[in-house]
Amino acid sequence: MPTEKFYAVDRFDGKRVVLVGDSGDEVTVARADLPAAVKEGTVLRLPLDREGDLDWPAARIDVEESESRRREAERIIRELRERDPGGDVQL
Repeated sequence: MPTEKFYAVDRFDGKRVVLVGDSGDEVTVARADLPAAVKEGTVLRLPLDREGDLDWPAARIDVEESESRRREAERIIRELRERDPGGDVQL
């Protein structure tokens, strides 16, 4: 059983934050429950408590994972642009 999970900040919705887990599940939490420096694309490392639930107050930003995923997304976009015959790929 894993002891932690990764969630990426997808978007802000007022005082709420929508996060997407590695398994594709979406979770909405209060902005106040997350580290102050989170922004879209930030990856959070979340420990699980004894019952296997996410421990939001213990969430921490994983800078290396955030950068790794950003670089991978940029690589994919670059490849799509190169393969696009119309040259109109925009994100």
